Amino acid sequence: MNITGIILKNLRLKKNITLDQLASEINKTFDINITGSMLSKWETGKAAPIYDHLKRLASYYNVTTDFLLGFDQYENLISVDSSANLNKTKPKIRYSKKANKVKTLAKLLENDKITLKDLLIFEDFIRIYISKKSKNLYR
Repeated sequence: MNITGIILKNLRLKKNITLDQLASEINKTFDINITGSMLSKWETGKAAPIYDHLKRLASYYNVTTDFLLGFDQYENLISVDSSANLNKTKPKIRYSKKANKVKTLAKLLENDKITLKDLLIFEDFIRIYISKKSKNLYR
């Protein structure tokens, strides 16, 4: 299962609804035609949603498309100097400081716009990510 599938399944289970119920709600909300079968394929990684559907899912769950795609999982940021190829130098690598990132995240989570429900979703995502990472699924 891919990270997007894991996240989609986790969000759906948090709402305590079936695939068909989710399909029905999304279809009514956005006036489209998504089936429970399509959602199942996305959750299991057998298929990936097109970007338009990903945007609708993000809107439905009140999250970003970046969150659904799992972009927040990386600890190292790589920045390549544009003149690196000209000067034959190694690319610059900028490492994020874990402690500073934790402090920054804590400040963001203290924002009044973040609800307890949001925090529970973040907590579950982190637990799932750590569980999958320990099984080397992302390496």
